[in-house]
Amino acid sequence: MSTSQTPSAMIVADDLTGATDSAVQFARAGWHTQLVLDSRSEAGGKPGSVTARVTDARALGSAEARSRTREAVAAGAERASHLFLKIDSTLRGTVMDQISGALDAWREKHPSALAVVCSAYPAMGRTVADGHLLVNNVPVHETPIGRDPVTPVTTSAVTDLLAGSTRVARSANVSLRDALEAASASSSVLTVDASTEADIAELAEAITSLGSRAIPVGSAGLALNLAAAWGDDLVASTPPKARASSVVLVASSLHDVTLEQVDALSDARSDVVVLRPSLQQILDSDARARWHDSVSEAGARPAPVTIIAAPTERESQASSRSAASDRIADSLAQAARSLVAHDSGVSLVLMGGEGARAVLATLGAERVNIHRAIREGIPIGTIEGGVANGATVVTKAGGFGARTDISDIVSELLDNESEGTLQ
Repeated sequence: MSTSQTPSAMIVADDLTGATDSAVQFARAGWHTQLVLDSRSEAGGKPGSVTARVTDARALGSAEARSRTREAVAAGAERASHLFLKIDSTLRGTVMDQISGALDAWREKHPSALAVVCSAYPAMGRTVADGHLLVNNVPVHETPIGRDPVTPVTTSAVTDLLAGSTRVARSANVSLRDALEAASASSSVLTVDASTEADIAELAEAITSLGSRAIPVGSAGLALNLAAAWGDDLVASTPPKARASSVVLVASSLHDVTLEQVDALSDARSDVVVLRPSLQQILDSDARARWHDSVSEAGARPAPVTIIAAPTERESQASSRSAASDRIADSLAQAARSLVAHDSGVSLVLMGGEGARAVLATLGAERVNIHRAIREGIPIGTIEGGVANGATVVTKAGGFGARTDISDIVSELLDNESEGTLQ
């Protein structure tokens, strides 16, 4: 395949960290990759380019999730020859509605469009076996995902989670591509098992052979293999140097993994300042104002590492949780802006998709140029536009990674001023 024949691609994701952890898989394979934060942007369309867009659809109602996804796909459909729909690897949220919205828009260009779904990410312990989603070999509903306060997953059966879908089983006698083609005659949403990297690679090749009408739906594990299958002539370039005199980490996720990683960072360094408001300080306007004043005071004397963390308390009423979550994300984002305004050499580490989205919006960022993965599934890039223009940013979903990943990444960012490009 020559460069002129390399397609352009679009990623539509239900949260920001999902968009970046899939986009980075394309960057690793040599694609020019950007996360677009301005909905009016007409970026993308050049051969070998990937544009990622965020719908924030995971926790929305069915109609709104479908509409948001349809609009995001339609915004880039004319400039993209391929579409990848990024969903949560544990199938949280409005996945089937997102698929329906993507099909609505993609059928304007490809009337016979179909969705091929596999959320497996073996490198991160997510697998699909016999039609059941597992996390580290445990059925997903028996893990903390089953107790998620906003989008709990109550079963591991994929076809129950994706009502109306059809499971396509692998066969020694029929190629996966042919099995998908045959099943598409009676269903437009097909699910496939995958337990190994080889399974994911085979699926990516089968999807590619179906052409642009096929919408792959999955996680970063599938994105990595699609990047290779769609652009097999591309070569990754050397990423720019990342230089940080200080790090501001915003942890909006309350996943156990995130809490442990934040604790590990605090334990590993003596130069860490932790700013964690209580839920009352977030919900009460006067208390919130006083907390933000204390953040501004801390910003006037920036520490090498500042952690802005979400309160660990939760709203007791389910009906209040969404509003509280929005207010928490906004407050953390405003605090991050206060610190960034005092420090031109800051790098950002954003843990949790909702909070990351709020921080970048508050900073006025227009896009993020994704360079590479600093750890598996953890992208690093550069902010374009706004008050943090040119700053390095690391984004990470809340629910995966080793306990010391964030501590190690922060140390590398701070050490990198003298050592050059991160490896």
